Amino acid sequence: MFAKIKKAVLVIFITCLIWVWADLSLDENLNNQTITITASKANPKLWITLEGKPEIQIKADLSGPVAKVRELSKKIEGGKEKFEVMFDAEQQNMNTAGEYTLPDMRKFVAESKKIQEYGLTVRAARPDKLQRIKVVELKEKTLPIKCVDETDSEIAGAHITPDVITMLVPEQVTDAEVKIATPAEKKQARGGTIDKKPYVEFAVGEIRYADTAVKVELPITQEDMKQYTISGTLGFIFSANLAGEYKVEFIKRPEIGSITIIATEEAKTAYEERGFETLLEIQDDDVGKPEVTRQVTYNFPIQYVREEKIRLKGDPVEAKFRLVPVADGNRPPE
Repeated sequence: MFAKIKKAVLVIFITCLIWVWADLSLDENLNNQTITITASKANPKLWITLEGKPEIQIKADLSGPVAKVRELSKKIEGGKEKFEVMFDAEQQNMNTAGEYTLPDMRKFVAESKKIQEYGLTVRAARPDKLQRIKVVELKEKTLPIKCVDETDSEIAGAHITPDVITMLVPEQVTDAEVKIATPAEKKQARGGTIDKKPYVEFAVGEIRYADTAVKVELPITQEDMKQYTISGTLGFIFSANLAGEYKVEFIKRPEIGSITIIATEEAKTAYEERGFETLLEIQDDDVGKPEVTRQVTYNFPIQYVREEKIRLKGDPVEAKFRLVPVADGNRPPE
């Protein structure tokens, strides 16, 4: 009897092992997965763009062992994992300047280190190919450096040491920049120096920094800035599509009868001479909305803003409004 029970238990155990093995050997799909393809910067003498950008996102249908796919799915849903694949132009035999096409995106993703580490199969990729891969050979150039603020406007009187930098850049680049953007940085640079790395913007979203920093010193502002309260008037900025066709009906009119500013006397006088002290921008997609809430813009003279000689005291005020069509009889003649 004991032998029979022992044999039955052994059969059940082996059967369970077979079921577990069969379950683990099955594949499970991971469809419509987002994969980020990033251009490699491994070779500093090459600048690679994919469809005009440093990185693109594609969709792929993947499959793999059930346990592995389920574990991976949990990590992705929890934000602990994401698919990032590096595009190395030299590995794709695209190591000279020119424009190229990657004809088989599925094959490229399947051969990537990340996918192979997970033991996954790539069943499909969308798009199925990359139409425009651009490779630019960078040249070593010595560039003058200029200092800019948070609006990318040049800061007058900034002293940079050294005032040139040697970098690998596209042929058409003529200068490098350092940015002093925050009040804390400006304060430090006005009282002494601040170390900043120069950079060159190859294209929108593609910035390369130098390996070494330079010292930046800003001139000390000597002018006496005081608090002033001035009378405010409100103007409107309509696009060409809306001008003469709509008027503003306020639900809540902004309180701009008096405006408190911190400014030099010269900046304050220039501000008072503006046609309108505040402006309300009207956008095309405001049409048809029952209510629009928007901050007014303070029409400070840009020169004094750049020189930090004028600023608003307090927070900008808001307007709530809707647009109503102008009656035909009230429209200006064309």
